[in-house]
Amino acid sequence: MDVIVSDIRRGQFKPVYLLYGEESFLRDHRARELAEAVVDKELEDFNCTEFRASETDAATIGSAIMAAPVLSDKRAVVIWDFHELSEEDRKILAKALERMPDTTVLVIVASTIDKRSALFKAVSKRGRAVLYRRLYPNQALRWLSEYIRSRRIFMDRAALEYLVSVLGTDLAQLVAGVERAYDYAGIALGLEKRITLEHVKSVVMGSPEYSVFDFVDAIGERDAEKAMSSLRQLIVFQEAPLRILYLIARQMRLILKAKALKAGKMSQGEIARALGVQEFVASKCLVQADRFRLEELENAFSLLAEADVSLKTSGAPDHVILERLALHLCDRSCV
Repeated sequence: MDVIVSDIRRGQFKPVYLLYGEESFLRDHRARELAEAVVDKELEDFNCTEFRASETDAATIGSAIMAAPVLSDKRAVVIWDFHELSEEDRKILAKALERMPDTTVLVIVASTIDKRSALFKAVSKRGRAVLYRRLYPNQALRWLSEYIRSRRIFMDRAALEYLVSVLGTDLAQLVAGVERAYDYAGIALGLEKRITLEHVKSVVMGSPEYSVFDFVDAIGERDAEKAMSSLRQLIVFQEAPLRILYLIARQMRLILKAKALKAGKMSQGEIARALGVQEFVASKCLVQADRFRLEELENAFSLLAEADVSLKTSGAPDHVILERLALHLCDRSCV
């Protein structure tokens, strides 16, 4: 068992944790679990401070780790991408660990770390340094099986094995593959009950041009040329029109929600959790949200509703209805 999971279950925390290594999905997931376990949810805004190393310095971080918790025994401070902090700032923080109060739990996340550094030695002395290596294929397959079981997703064994064989052992990519197959299958809508090998192949194989998600992303980016090119490929491959419409609607909902959450000054990690997606997906949604005004997003749902009715009742060619919708969504003067 991961020693961090053990600490969380026992509710006994070291003053400092260093989570490092190439397996970013599991590493970052553990960091979030740790911070959430240290701090009461109701007091998270007061007792959990997160920093991106590229956007801060040792003095700012030092003030946070020395601060007292509010109405609680502990507070958490998380430093993401610690490897991007300057060498001088790392040395300053290593010294700060010696006088850090027992009420603070510091969580440091990095891709790489020099084990000879003062920081690594300080963490090893006062806390835990945990390496997250890339998994072997059999380990990734076992982890992914547990992941979908925990999410109550039903997925054929052949589909799982195919995902690992094509995408490799990067857990973030594997989870994204599952989520894409889940959306594509329309399980949330009740269209299917489980993810099959055919569903997975539809979202992870074929030429780069052929992807319903490329089409959806092009709309989010308001790139009409790319959207039309992707849609033509989807038509050639006989993608179901209502499935395409559902995925466009899902993306527009994510963009709208991301825009609202960003206005609330939430961090990217917090927004990802609120959206129920991985952080790299949330990052893409935030960029796309900046390309739409609020009234444009609200009007987009009227256009989607009209397209839904047209696909079901008008008798017009499906591709014409979808092309018209895509062009309206991409054109700033039409939405």
